Amino acid sequence: MDLFSQMGAAAAVSDEQILARSRQQIVSILQRFKFVRQCIKCSAKNLLNVDEIFLKAQQAVLYPITPLYDLNQGKIAHNCHRAFSRIFRMYDKDNDDLLSNAEINAFQNDAFRVPLVERDLAGWKKVVSKNNPSEESVIRNGKFTVAGFLAIFDVFISQNRLEVPWRILRAFGYDDDLNLDIPESVTSPPPADAFYSEYPSWSLTPSARNFLTATFHQFDRDNDGKLSMDDILAIFAIVPEPSLPPWHPFRTQEVFGGCFSFPRLSAQDVPPGSVSMSLLRTPSPPPPVAASFLGPLSASEITISSTDDLPSVDVSRAGSNSNSQSESDSVRGNHAASLTALNFNDWMGHWHMINAISPISTRAELYRLGHMEAKSTLHSSRRRQKINKKPLVPPITDALSLLSPSKELRVFVLGSRNSGKTSLLNALSMDSSRMDETKSPLETQSTDRPQSCCIQVEFGHKGDLVGVDKDIEEGRKGIVVHMIFTEVPQGKGGEEERIRAELKATIGDGTAKRRKCDLVVLAYDVGSQSSLSYAMELEGSLLTDDVPRVYVGTKADCRKETDAGDAAGESTPVGIAKNHCSELDLDLPLLTSASLSMLGGHDSAATKCRAEVLRHFARCALNDKARSTPYADKKRRDAAKRRRVLWLGGILSVSAAVVIGVSALLGSRNEGKKERSVVGLFKSLFGVASSIDSSVPMAAVSIAGNDSS
Repeated sequence: MDLFSQMGAAAAVSDEQILARSRQQIVSILQRFKFVRQCIKCSAKNLLNVDEIFLKAQQAVLYPITPLYDLNQGKIAHNCHRAFSRIFRMYDKDNDDLLSNAEINAFQNDAFRVPLVERDLAGWKKVVSKNNPSEESVIRNGKFTVAGFLAIFDVFISQNRLEVPWRILRAFGYDDDLNLDIPESVTSPPPADAFYSEYPSWSLTPSARNFLTATFHQFDRDNDGKLSMDDILAIFAIVPEPSLPPWHPFRTQEVFGGCFSFPRLSAQDVPPGSVSMSLLRTPSPPPPVAASFLGPLSASEITISSTDDLPSVDVSRAGSNSNSQSESDSVRGNHAASLTALNFNDWMGHWHMINAISPISTRAELYRLGHMEAKSTLHSSRRRQKINKKPLVPPITDALSLLSPSKELRVFVLGSRNSGKTSLLNALSMDSSRMDETKSPLETQSTDRPQSCCIQVEFGHKGDLVGVDKDIEEGRKGIVVHMIFTEVPQGKGGEEERIRAELKATIGDGTAKRRKCDLVVLAYDVGSQSSLSYAMELEGSLLTDDVPRVYVGTKADCRKETDAGDAAGESTPVGIAKNHCSELDLDLPLLTSASLSMLGGHDSAATKCRAEVLRHFARCALNDKARSTPYADKKRRDAAKRRRVLWLGGILSVSAAVVIGVSALLGSRNEGKKERSVVGLFKSLFGVASSIDSSVPMAAVSIAGNDSS
């Protein structure tokens, strides 16, 4: 690229020495001010290159180089690297970290509405391979890698064709600062004709599940079934700074600040306001895109050989040494230590948790990761509703979904302060594989805001969960139930109204109507009468008879309190709770403890006990093999009795209607007769006239006819 071609064409041969001195001055300016890209000789008096000057000035404003390129380091800027990496992932449909000819052609069609030919692709592969010292890093198996995809834009930047990358970025929703605009279609609820009625808004759609499943297996580099800290950071490297998961404490205050609850994790809390991130922005329409960016090289005015005035981009280390990026990496590294390895169930559980807390923020985060909700899946799901109104297991829309059939349940944990509900959740969420790293569940901190966490339990044997087993196909081992627990602290002032609204809120309409809460756990301290009284008061003021609930007595490792309750009847909280549940026809309260002797232990018995408690909660939420709603058995018996009465009444009504209809038919045939005989009616109905004694007195028949009339 010759920056001085205009000057060379206009200069006279006799002025070569003057031109040489001018060039030296211009080169000195270019060396001092790296943001100067072009020098054009112009004259307003002679009308020399006036239009060209205005055109270049307009292009400098519309297509600035600074957001795209770090002139000091001679590399693609980090934000630009992140934006094009996200676009790369969006079109890497097979998740092999490569863009095939079909995938890059799909990108070309979406960006410019211009198809590609094989000759153009072959030419571009030669260009990026020649400009990069390592051919394997940009082209692998005849496909573009991420480095190769970025090398394409290196060529455009080197040739000062900045309008091409800018038009692509703006077409995909990036503004002048390379911030991604979230479309309103992502942040707003889906329309009625495309709504997953079997999936409430807080439940992930099948398309989102498949995307997250594919992402997990794509970034599980060592195939050990877990995402390491580096794997998690690689997944979120394309989201805005600090490029951490949304459930990380460094981001929770900003992402879930206005929600009912926020994620509850074991990592250290970060002071509020330490991060300022813009999550939702007003979308702006992308500018019109004129031409293909991967057309023939001659049409793009790009030559394979370029000068050294603008250094070639090292795409493998693009933007990694800039000052702003160094600060970002420092912040990211300081907080990445709190990330722990996640297996597949934990990975999906975190997404179920944040989607239950804020579906809008979760959809926005998935959009930043490159997920686009498939409209075809929406319509196909709508058709499936007519066949199965309330499927308990998500319909299979992709082969990856076969790996882990699952269901989500929302559980609210209510209780007084110091009732032990926090320790209970700490104990239930303990991971037996990381016992050495797990803190004691009894180490808790008070909070004034509801907190949510997700705990998984697997039903691996047929018959464990009747309501779900019928939807599991033959050959599957079981189902994973993701239980999103929301711990609600003791209310202050108007908090009770908000809790009541959350408990009564429903999602969907018609047959798809479903509560946002599947189960309420009422926790109380077995040694505190006031704790049980508060739990019973909450039950009476907040819960209706159709809300499943279960009483859980905590701190039950002190056996004398439990034994005293059994002996003294209603004199202790344990006895009062048992009598209360018996009166409401509920299952008896669970007696648990987060101490080492029970749920908080590290042995196999404690692990089994934790799983049994979680399975009991799941059955209570589904009303399966458990009595979790008041007078449920009595209501079922009464309903069955009413059905039998209605069935009998229906049969009698139909029989009476048949008799009356037949009587009317026979009466129309004997219009001349004023009196009809019941015996004659049965003769005509059953054909038994020959068996009736003809010697019956006519007077008796007449009397019978008069009585019947």
